[in-house]
Order: sequence, then structure tokens, then C-alpha cells
Amino acid sequence: MRLYLDMCIYNRPFDDQSDLRIKLETVACQLIFEKIQKNEFDLVWSFMLEFENAINPLVERRGEIIILSKLARHIVEPSKDILHKAEEIQKHGIKGHDSVHLACAEIGNCSYFITCDDRIIRRSEQLAMRPVVCNPLQFIQKEVKNEK
Repeated sequence: MRLYLDMCIYNRPFDDQSDLRIKLETVACQLIFEKIQKNEFDLVWSFMLEFENAINPLVERRGEIIILSKLARHIVEPSKDILHKAEEIQKHGIKGHDSVHLACAEIGNCSYFITCDDRIIRRSEQLAMRPVVCNPLQFIQKEVKNEK
């Protein structure tokens, strides 16, 4: 199963862990990365993730994310298909980089697009697209629970 992780997933461990939701999402993200390392899920990386990470002013975070990106088995490169899909997604209120990420996930044949951004999750509900858009806790509850 292919997973596309929004940049906020890679950054979640660096967020203020005193908030319960952030702490729980961090644990879920760590579990997802463990399962990727064990080849239970396939990570998809993209040119847009590469771009966003490159402009991150925090060098330590950028370096850690580069290490995690090496777990990717698939890389989505820029294409006209992604541009057209992103334009279509933007019509549903998902703008800018977020629309490109979703387009990369769909073109990359991902089963899930995992994000901590509630706005993307809400707005994607009106899109008839694959992948399923959810937060890391929802993903863990659905997919990891089904393994047992």
C-alpha cells in the first residue's frame, strides 16, 4: 500500500508536544514510519515535498526530513498530469502547494494521503478521488487495527 505523507507529518515530531493532539499524532507518525521501515507500507516522495523541505529555514529539521525521505520507494516527478490534476483540485478550495501534494498522491497511485491539516481533510471530502485523505490517527485506527 502506497502512502503519501504531507510535509506536516514529517514536521510533527518537532512541534510543541505539550498539546495532547500533537503528542498523539506524533506517536501515530512514528508508528507509520516504523511500518514503512519494515516494508509494510510503501512511502511516496515528490518534487513538491523536496521543494518544501529545501526552503525550510530550520537546518536540523531539514536534515532529519532528508533522512526520512530516503525511505521512499517511489518518487513523483513534475508532469503536465500533475499540473492539470492540481488545477482541478483547486476548484474545490484546496489551493497552492496543497493541491499539488494531492495531485502527486493521486498520480503516484497512493492509497492514502496523510496530513495533520484539518482544512485539507474537510475540503477533500468533496473530491471524488483516490487516495483517501486522513490524519495519522485515523490511518492508524483503520489500517493498523486491521492487521490484527
